[in-house]
Amino acid sequence: MKSLDEIADDLAAVVAMRTSPDFGIKVGGELFDHLVKTGKITKKTFSVFGTGAFPLELPAYDGKHYVLDDWELGDREFQVGTPKAK
Repeated sequence: MKSLDEIADDLAAVVAMRTSPDFGIKVGGELFDHLVKTGKITKKTFSVFGTGAFPLELPAYDGKHYVLDDWELGDREFQVGTPKAK
């Protein structure tokens, strides 16, 4: 079984491969806690489409990407992606 540090490194590698900054991240609870403890997740103010409207302080990976503690994922799992088109 991979350590939390190894999984965090895997996540960082996936994020580094993205060519667009427009994506979100979902992580399991144990990984979320680990990323908070290591300083990879901090709070950042996000707004609707970056307009400044309806600002909310939310968890951000590397201070750039919204990250969700997703209870449906396994504790050490993650997903990186963009919302599906309807």
